[in-house]
Amino acid sequence: MPQKAVMAGPARSPLPLRAPLEQAFRERDRQTRPAYSQGMILVTAATGNVGRELVPQLLAAGQQVRAGTRHPQGASFPSGAHAVHFDFGDEASIRAAATGVQGVYLIVPETVDTETLKRALNVMKQAGVERVVLQSGFGAEKGDNPLGEAEDSVRASGLNWTVLRPNWFMQNYNQMFRRGIRDRHEFAEPAGEQRTSFIDTRDIAAAAVVVLTQPGHDGREYDLTGPHSIDRHAVAAALSSALGHPITYRPVDDDGFVDFLISTGESDEEEARAIASIYPPIRAGDTAPTTPDLHTLTGSAGHTIEAFAQHYRQDWLE
Repeated sequence: MPQKAVMAGPARSPLPLRAPLEQAFRERDRQTRPAYSQGMILVTAATGNVGRELVPQLLAAGQQVRAGTRHPQGASFPSGAHAVHFDFGDEASIRAAATGVQGVYLIVPETVDTETLKRALNVMKQAGVERVVLQSGFGAEKGDNPLGEAEDSVRASGLNWTVLRPNWFMQNYNQMFRRGIRDRHEFAEPAGEQRTSFIDTRDIAAAAVVVLTQPGHDGREYDLTGPHSIDRHAVAAALSSALGHPITYRPVDDDGFVDFLISTGESDEEEARAIASIYPPIRAGDTAPTTPDLHTLTGSAGHTIEAFAQHYRQDWLE
């Protein structure tokens, strides 16, 4: 599913002549900075878009991982990850999942209200959690929206905090639009001809590993984008190249988008209209900027849309 409340964030581009020198210092600091002790990290929404990428990356980095989900019995995680019950509506589950945990990667569902989130954060603090990394959304700091309110709650929690604001996920295309691309060789969005600096969830996870395991990120906010700002026709071209046959992007209005998701079996009307409601920032050009933050954190500019399409090619063939 798409990242909710993906409103625009400011582009932050270093001055051209200073950028190489600044990046060299950042890379030196990144390589020499000591890691936190190998404390337990709790990943919430561990079966979701980012969680399923973050859990194995944390394990590969030598971290102890608890994978939080509302349905741990049916979940499958890599060897070494400990599946635990985590439900914002069940404070006992939060306390049990958070006890003995040093850091939490926090994804807040849109159904969780501010008071429930505040109580959850307080339970985590009482359980001994030291730091929280909140996955917000691109531009969530602007205007009234659930993710902006979640940011405020995390800042006021008394915990050490970091905020990641990723832009729209490339993985929308092998999930939300998978059947349309596979069966009809097209996808439809109410995005017009505007551009978006899509990001691969593997890169969001890589950034999360850094801020969860390395000091120096408390009280920091990072706007995460992919390496390029592209329109949906460029997405279709990348998919066409990967699949070996033409894939078409069809611009539609909100009603056309709802009809498309329902007719492909990807969504019901209520969910489709909720997704349509978060497209205005795209049509306004607010999701077009790119930022250097992913490269600052990981040393990588991130996956291109072409690399994404090639990697997930089989998803559209099954």
